[in-house]
Order: sequence, then structure tokens, then C-alpha cells
Amino acid sequence: MFEQFRTFFTWIFFLNICIYSVPVSIKLRHDPPFAIFTLLSLITIFKPYPSYGDVGFYLSLFPIWKRLYPHMRQSLVVVVMLLVAAVLFPILWKLWIEVGSANANFFYAITLVFVASQVFFVTDIMLAHEKREWHLMNGMKSDVDANGKAAELLLD
Repeated sequence: MFEQFRTFFTWIFFLNICIYSVPVSIKLRHDPPFAIFTLLSLITIFKPYPSYGDVGFYLSLFPIWKRLYPHMRQSLVVVVMLLVAAVLFPILWKLWIEVGSANANFFYAITLVFVASQVFFVTDIMLAHEKREWHLMNGMKSDVDANGKAAELLLD
């Protein structure tokens, strides 16, 4: 239908990956493994056709940064969105391709949910990384933890 724009959109997709690599590399120059993790997740987000394998690859690297778990704030939203997408992807595919009772818009909508959950995850983990770095440089404001005991800062 829009065959004349195919080359344009292909260039835009891959240009996004190149553009984001420069600021991420500059910002995270002191933590190259985390920069690679972030760039892998951004490459997965900007792929024209998302797949579970790509997301599974960078999510399998996520436990390396377990020190960021306490600083993450949107983990419930991300997990629920990924689960909804994982459940609805095959259902909407079957309805669209095999049964013919749904159209491509339903599948496109669940793809947007899938990609939005990844965007929330990347922003959440990068914000958690920055919060942790700030706490390491400036100290924690709270002298008492959630149990009322003196707070300790443990470095992994």
C-alpha cells in the first residue's frame, strides 16, 4: 500500500538505534556493561518486528544488576504489561490469521503494549541506576530503614 515509503521507514528505524547509542555511551561511560545492556534493550525496542527471543535475551542479563531492584518503581506495571502481551499475542494472531474474525489493528495494539512495557522497563532501570549512583556519591538521606534499624549501605 505504501511501498514508496518502505525505504524511508527502514532508514528511520535503524537511524534511531544509531542516534541513541551516542548519548547512552556518553552517559554510561563509567559502566560499560550497563551501557551495553541498555543499548541491547533499545535495539530490541526499535526493531521493526519484535520477538520474544530478543526480549528474553536482554531480560536474562537483568539479574546481573540485582543491586538496582530496590530502586525500581515500575516493576509491577512492566511485569503486568509483559504478561498481558505474552498472553494476548498468540490469541490475537490466531483470531487474525487463522480464524479471520479480527483484523491487524488488534495485533498492532498488543504490539504497542509489548513495546511500551519495554520502554517502561528501560526508563525504570536507567532511573534506578542513576538513583543508586546518586546515593553512592551523596549518601542516603534516611538514617533508619523500614524496620526502624540503623540503615547500612552495602556495596556489591
